[in-house]
Amino acid sequence: MTAKLRVLYADDEDDVRDVFAAVFGTDFDVRIVPGGAEALAALAEGPFDVLVSDMRMEPMKGSELLGRAFESHPDVQRILLTGYSDHDDLADAVNRGHVFAYVQKPWDTEQLKLIIEKAGKQRQLELENRRLVRELEAANVELRADVEVHTRTASPKPKLMVTSPAMAKVLDQVVAVAATDANVLLIGDTGVGKELVAQAIHDRSTRKRGRFVAQNLAALPPELMTSELFGHVKGAFTGAHGARRGLFELADGGTLFLDEIGEAPPSLQAMLLRALESREIWPIGGSEPRRIDLRIIAATNRDLLTTAKAGGFRLDLYYRLAVAPIQVPPLRDRPEDVRGLGQPMLEAASRRMGRALPRVTDAAWRALERHAWPGNVRELSNLMERLAIYHAGREIDPDDLDLPPSLGDETLERIEARVGVGVGVGAGVGADGPATEIRLDVPAQGTTFDSLEKSILAQMLTRHGGNQSAAARALGLSESTFRSRLKRLGLKS
Repeated sequence: MTAKLRVLYADDEDDVRDVFAAVFGTDFDVRIVPGGAEALAALAEGPFDVLVSDMRMEPMKGSELLGRAFESHPDVQRILLTGYSDHDDLADAVNRGHVFAYVQKPWDTEQLKLIIEKAGKQRQLELENRRLVRELEAANVELRADVEVHTRTASPKPKLMVTSPAMAKVLDQVVAVAATDANVLLIGDTGVGKELVAQAIHDRSTRKRGRFVAQNLAALPPELMTSELFGHVKGAFTGAHGARRGLFELADGGTLFLDEIGEAPPSLQAMLLRALESREIWPIGGSEPRRIDLRIIAATNRDLLTTAKAGGFRLDLYYRLAVAPIQVPPLRDRPEDVRGLGQPMLEAASRRMGRALPRVTDAAWRALERHAWPGNVRELSNLMERLAIYHAGREIDPDDLDLPPSLGDETLERIEARVGVGVGVGAGVGADGPATEIRLDVPAQGTTFDSLEKSILAQMLTRHGGNQSAAARALGLSESTFRSRLKRLGLKS
């Protein structure tokens, strides 16, 4: 059963006090006092929800009582009973006493009862609000402490690893563009680490103290993209119960990374173009634009220029985004980066899971360098986590990698498919065989994959007169990958 509201009534007329107690005593827990001093003393003794006071009292007027009550007990709601000629005192009561309501005398019983009930509910809401604020402040203190601990102990953010010549070129471009405020378009296969490149640009720029906000547009339903990027005002659409800032505002002063930019629908492309041109955004339902100051880094795994020329993407938006395009090479074209990326990933995964660090043998690393990595850096990260789970504290050999045979031996299989390699036990290179066929000498006691690959590369170089570009094309490899393998195997053209 709900407790009755506790009402304190002050009036210097005995009969009026008695009437108030008789009329409202059934609905409320009423206490009556004959003046202002007694009312203040009663407030100090015990809690009340509502203070009701007559204006004309001696020696302390009702306006003075309410003012002093507000100072000492601001959570108690205050109601003033006043006559027609009390206008000046009424203004004083409103200003000093912050009255919830004033009621003209003689009061209407039902009206006054309703006002007292509303005042009591208002007090309960204010008390609940204060309680929630206190809890929120306490939670924020704990959260700040947790963030501080996490900042001190968490693993560092992944960094852009540079070992291969291909990634050294990317880093040169990152350093050059970071010193400017130009928009950047990152182009590369899914999973090559385009967000790491974007983060590296941000970290080296003058905006590094601002936020780096990342969003994959392919992960957003088209109907939510506009609201997510530009925000909305309260009541802008069904369900918009409050205003919400979009990613553009969150990244103001920093960098906004938009992955899979090719997934933006035409309507959103138009809004993005206007935002880039005017440096203003219009929240959904907003009556005026908001200024923004940020750098846009977009990313795509498509040939976006070809798509734009074919009408699948706005050409003017493409040129706005691609002020400084950077091509991020796939992992298969930079095998030198496999160990440099994989080892920190393995260490981080082991530390995060509380597992003993496995040791990857050189033979296993070489097997990984030969892998085609269709999933790029993301696939490598997943593999390192799997090794940390299943091989904690152990030595990892090639057989432990659990790569599908079609992937583990993909280099040889691609070579066989493209140049017609025939492998014979104990057979030498067939000089009298077809010109398109290469035969490899595989001793009966076996050999290594490196030896086979070295023989293939050497023969292809000979066939193409030492032309590395032609040999690489014949093998279906990029020139940078071909050269890196020549270097690793100790071959010279």
